[in-house]
Amino acid sequence: MKEQIKQKLTFVFKYFIGLALLIWILARVDRQQMIQTLLEIRPATFALIFVLVFLNLWIQFRRWRYLIEQQSSDFSHKDLIPSFFAGFTFRLILPGGHAEISKIFLLPGKKRGKVMAFAIEKFFQTYVKTILVLAGLPFLFAQFKWLFWSAAILLIVAYPFFPLLLKTRWLQKFQEKEVHYHKIFLRALIFSVGVFLCLMLQYFILLNDAHQIDFNATFLTVIYIWGAGLIPVSVSGLGVRENIAAFVLQKYGIPASTAVGISLLIFIINAIIPALIGVFFIYRRQHHFKDARETFKVVSSQIYNHGKKRFAKNKDTD
Repeated sequence: MKEQIKQKLTFVFKYFIGLALLIWILARVDRQQMIQTLLEIRPATFALIFVLVFLNLWIQFRRWRYLIEQQSSDFSHKDLIPSFFAGFTFRLILPGGHAEISKIFLLPGKKRGKVMAFAIEKFFQTYVKTILVLAGLPFLFAQFKWLFWSAAILLIVAYPFFPLLLKTRWLQKFQEKEVHYHKIFLRALIFSVGVFLCLMLQYFILLNDAHQIDFNATFLTVIYIWGAGLIPVSVSGLGVRENIAAFVLQKYGIPASTAVGISLLIFIINAIIPALIGVFFIYRRQHHFKDARETFKVVSSQIYNHGKKRFAKNKDTD
């Protein structure tokens, strides 16, 4: 009970921080100019952006479908789309680190393989973001360039060894069937890079519709903006993302009002709209969540007991 209250308070606090940061940056920019910039986006540009948004969602869905197919033997393909969109909703409305994993409950059947699919999906989202951010930070903090680049290289070199971690005896308990992790990791990595490229192209097209910025500058800027999700001070990088956009893009001659407006627009069409679609599916399939609390308790208990046994074993060895 105390843990649930703590998670809810943390979640509310993060939303408060995010909204405070967003209000702060909106108070510092020319809001009328921001709205005017968005209203002046050409219809052809909007059409191209929505094609990229659709492509972005398609790549993310393909990644989710592929991971479920590879990890689980007990699911129905008709449940994949509701589960996929529900993930956007849970990411924004549920407290705690387990938020988005709730989407697996829209996939009836065994949950072990689905938990592994979700874990791999989140791992590669974080993995790609971390490498890109580490590779991009030296352009802002040149004095630490060797530290950042060394860390990025270390993560890249470690990549072939990550699948071996999932072959440990304990993690194999979560497998519903035999899987080839090297193949799965490669495909998941490619999908995750594709998501970043779609997002980067959206920024490039929208920024050049209003002003002028080259491809390399956009690439670097989006690395920092996309990496906002790694900073655990708000929900989904709310507020942090807009402040980073204003700070970095001003270095390339883009007004803060344009940077904030375009950043908000891209967040709305890539995250908020899919989350609203997810609300519909969650409402229609809410009966699937009746066993969610008990499942979380069982999984948490297994992890705790395993850690306790490992600790006791190491203590006896010492």
